[in-house]
Amino acid sequence: MIHPETLVRDFVTPFGLRLRVVDVPVEILTDDQDVWAALSRYYRAYVSSADVRPAAVVKLIQGELAPPGEFIDVERAGGAKVKEAVQDVPGGRLVLKKTTGVVMGLWPGHAFAIGDLRRHLNQGINLVNACYAKAVLSRGHLLLHASGVSWNGRTAMLAGPPGRGKSTAALHFVEEGFRFLSNDRVLAKPLAEEVEVLGYPKQPRVNPGTLLGHPRLRTLLKPDDQEALGALPRAELWALERKCDVDLDAIYGAGTVELAGRARVLALLKWRLDGPPFSVRRLDTTEALANVPFFYKDLGVFDLDRPRDAAGRMADYAELLRRVTVVEANGSVDFPALVDLVGDLLSR
Repeated sequence: MIHPETLVRDFVTPFGLRLRVVDVPVEILTDDQDVWAALSRYYRAYVSSADVRPAAVVKLIQGELAPPGEFIDVERAGGAKVKEAVQDVPGGRLVLKKTTGVVMGLWPGHAFAIGDLRRHLNQGINLVNACYAKAVLSRGHLLLHASGVSWNGRTAMLAGPPGRGKSTAALHFVEEGFRFLSNDRVLAKPLAEEVEVLGYPKQPRVNPGTLLGHPRLRTLLKPDDQEALGALPRAELWALERKCDVDLDAIYGAGTVELAGRARVLALLKWRLDGPPFSVRRLDTTEALANVPFFYKDLGVFDLDRPRDAAGRMADYAELLRRVTVVEANGSVDFPALVDLVGDLLSR
């Protein structure tokens, strides 16, 4: 077994990109000019010229790698399709992405990905963002499975598992003038008087139904697509999986994305498409704590330290939940009603 660093030692990576995400410096190195150009566009709001020691150095290599050793599949809850296999090696970990064949390596302060990154750039982006998140988590933040939107720096976290409409809800808020904090992950830390929240530097990836429902986003769909999608039953359109990145600053104007805020509200999206009329109730801290599994998240294979499950950090969650208003949205999906509700809570 070999250290992950030895697998990329012979790759020349002349194209560099320095980022500063909130206050976390990250350096990206790549051997491919096309990959570098695509990353420069994607992370343009975070490109930095500061020559400071990065929290992580990430090498993204357009190429192939067949590492020695045996990978073990990472089983997913509910028997879902396996996406990753891992191999722990001295000093770090190797990760094999099963669908794309991209191989990743991690060791403290470093990471790499090797594969067809021109085609699967999103996997390189996810690795960079995991390294950023790891640096923030080391400060004591919690990772929540939630989207985030802000109004005058006051943030609402919209929590729920995949398919509950977190991303679509966040875009409804943006349409109403809110700032966008994060798509699917929020990093939160309770402080003395408030809760600091930080977002991921990742564009929202949404399905066609979301694009179709927003006048400024539907232009990302071809006219034929708009017509065909508009003819689908609502439930079928909701379930359709065909992800598309949305560059919010390009569509709504520079400054639409703000990665830092102060959390005031946590909304648990327990609604469903065919539910009874929309309703909402406020949860006390005890009830909110019982819902931690609903919004708990960790870095999974991208965390070299043994992940602490939610049960091991309940005191931290209690501190967080005592400082925010927690509401539970039930009944049928009603985005305008949610925007009105959260807007009112953030204005208090």
